[in-house]
Order: sequence, then structure tokens, then C-alpha cells
Amino acid sequence: MGAARAEGAVSTPTPWARKPERGPDQPPLFLRELIAAAPSGARVLDAGCGPGSWPYPERTDLRITAFDVKFPPGPPPRAAHVAAFRGDLAWLPLRAESFDLTVCHYVLEHVEALAPCCDELARVTRPGGTLYLAVPRSASFDDRLYRFAGLFAKYALLKLGKRLEHQQRFDLQKSLDLFYARGMTLEAYACVPAGFSWMNDPRTKPWQGGFTRVLAWIHRALGLDLARDANFVLALRKTGTRGVRRVSHVCRACGEHAVLDPPAPSPTAWTCPWCGAENPLGRPR
Repeated sequence: MGAARAEGAVSTPTPWARKPERGPDQPPLFLRELIAAAPSGARVLDAGCGPGSWPYPERTDLRITAFDVKFPPGPPPRAAHVAAFRGDLAWLPLRAESFDLTVCHYVLEHVEALAPCCDELARVTRPGGTLYLAVPRSASFDDRLYRFAGLFAKYALLKLGKRLEHQQRFDLQKSLDLFYARGMTLEAYACVPAGFSWMNDPRTKPWQGGFTRVLAWIHRALGLDLARDANFVLALRKTGTRGVRRVSHVCRACGEHAVLDPPAPSPTAWTCPWCGAENPLGRPR
């Protein structure tokens, strides 16, 4: 008998598995699409790169800058078109508006200070440039499992010095609000299922195959898809237009929007500035 096939490896392509279709009027969205579509000579930032968010040798004509706060599996391989350094996303020693494409691939959920990290991602992206963002959906089974695993390791296994990961929680609205407020506009997005690729970590790799097969069996046998809608992938264009608007209340009569900043003590009613109808008022929002 030959050597056992590596977990996850396939000998022949699956004929009914294909890359996501992209119409002629659709901008690139997924990471490898954006890298393939980048023009020669484009400046690309890989924020929180680890060993590299994609295979850098695929495009040696790009000028890649990569950084991470630490490199536990090692930094990206040395190459003439890659400049790598250790750095903190909350404060980058990089010039403003420097990059045509900024990549942030499953990084923001790990940071402690979210606002300055988002500020920096927007700052270093040039006007008209693209920010690629991938984050987990906090309500998904995958993200809940990841956070539970961290808590279990820290407290049940008494690894009290362990830093808890996935400190930030995201839904689609929060993801958009963060960057619309920083001059970014959504070009494309997808809500994608979990691949459980975080289990490629050597500590969890031995369980990855069996675990994902059990999940597939549950889906087939019971119709319960524990992998669905696990992550958001977004491509945002830096337009400089701050598209987030604040609304605190909606009129019950005309359905229009209003912003209320009531005095203290708060009144019990308010009048719609559009139609003049009276509405009840609870606590200020």
C-alpha cells in the first residue's frame, strides 16, 4: 500500500466544485481575486500578515508591505518585492494614503483597541484604493466555538497567562459603520460559511479532520448547518465620503427619521420635525 493521503488532500479536482462566479459588472471581492486584479506595480499592505495572507510569489510584480505584532509561525519568506516588519496595527510607521490595496484578513477580531486600528487602515489606503476586510460573525457557531476554546484553555487548563483571542465581535452593521465613518464605501460583500481553517494550528490540527466530518454528517443527517454564515468578506473603496448618519427615532405617523437630544429630565413625548405628529418618548437613545 502507498503512503496515507494527507488530511484534506485530493488526488483529482472535484468537477462540481468551482470558484465563485463574478459577473462582468461585479468588482473583485475575495482575496485571491483582488490580488489577481491588482495592476502591476501596485502597492499592497498585508496588515496582520502572519506568514503571509496569500502566497506572495504569485505576484512578484506587486510591491508588498507586510507586518504583524508577532510572527509565531515565522514571518513571510524573504523576497525582493516584500518588505516585512513587526508593528502594531493601532500605530503604523507608514505614510498616509500609501497603498492601492490594504488587506486585513481575519485580524480585527484579535485587536484590543478597535477604533485606532480602523483609523490606521483607512489612513494608509489611498483615495480610490481598496480595503479588503474579513471578520467573523460573532453570532456564528464557529466564532462562539473559537471563543469557548480560548476560555477553556485559559481557565479549565489553567493557562492563566494566555491572552484571549477574538476580543472584538462583529455583525454586518458594525463592520459597515466602522468604515463608512472613515470615508469608505462598500463595493462588494459576501457572508461565507466557516472552513475551520483556524484549526490548522498544530495544537488543533489532529482534530480538524474528524471534527469537520462530524459537522458534515450533522448537516446531511439532520439538516443543521453549523458552518453557515460564519464570516463577512468585504471590499470597500476609499471615497472620502462619510456615509454613516445618526438616527435615534422614527415617527409613528409618517415613518420619517429624526435625531433627538432631549433635555434632562427627559420629556415623555416628542414632535416629528417632518410632519408635526406627536410621538411617545422612552429613555434617550
